[in-house]
Amino acid sequence: MHVRRSRQAIGLPLVLAAAVVALGAVGCTAGSGASAGAEGPGAVAPSSPASDSGAPSASASVSASGSAAASVVTGRWLTADEVVAAAVPDAEVPGSYTNPVSIRTFRKPDPRFKSPSDLACGRVLDAAHAEMNVNTAPTVAEQTFNWKDDAYGSYSYLVSYKKSAAQIVFTLLRDGLTTCRYYEQEGPSGLQKNTVTTVPAPPLGDEAVQFEISTPTEAGRHVTQYTVVRTGHCVATFTKSSDGRVGQAFPPAVIARQITLLVEAQEEAQQEAQEEARR
Repeated sequence: MHVRRSRQAIGLPLVLAAAVVALGAVGCTAGSGASAGAEGPGAVAPSSPASDSGAPSASASVSASGSAAASVVTGRWLTADEVVAAAVPDAEVPGSYTNPVSIRTFRKPDPRFKSPSDLACGRVLDAAHAEMNVNTAPTVAEQTFNWKDDAYGSYSYLVSYKKSAAQIVFTLLRDGLTTCRYYEQEGPSGLQKNTVTTVPAPPLGDEAVQFEISTPTEAGRHVTQYTVVRTGHCVATFTKSSDGRVGQAFPPAVIARQITLLVEAQEEAQQEAQEEARR
């Protein structure tokens, strides 16, 4: 079962302007956690203004980690080759088979997937799946994790943005998570009713959020857990689908290792750029 995202280019001048103003005033603050749903690389849902579906909503504090003070983005943005090279290698992913990684190429929106009923949830989905273009399109690497003795797959999206785009996207993600609690979405299997729940975020990177999307199906409850971490110019999203049982989350050690590799890659790229400038 696939709960898909909406595709939403940042033609949101007011929202984007607000995000830029917020960054200028307080920097990158800690995020929240909640909302979206997808099971890996695939079709892209078209975007359109979300309608008020009368779905239940609830106010809640958002779980997140990160610095509440203004942060300075260190390192340099990564090229496609550098992002792929920074992906966690198979040898460091215990309990899995091969875990292929590739650069995302352009794909047309899949008309079978309609936009989420809640606009904030649509923005969260777009941000978590690197479907937002801020100034320039980001470089996106997609990695599939094939776990042994686990029928559910996992995916990661390793995204490198230029300038302050990573901070802007994470701000939009965090802000969307403060209100996104429920959304409905039409897909190939019919109407899906999704509940979004925030959970404590791991203390990783410059800021991080974690949330779960639960969808009832004929086979039982389907849960997709999202962990989104920003480190410098990179935003990494990790998804893990399950039936909601304890112990079926994305391995925290693999997430931590991936973030370390992204930090090291950006520092190395920055050092190379500085050496090149001195020549």
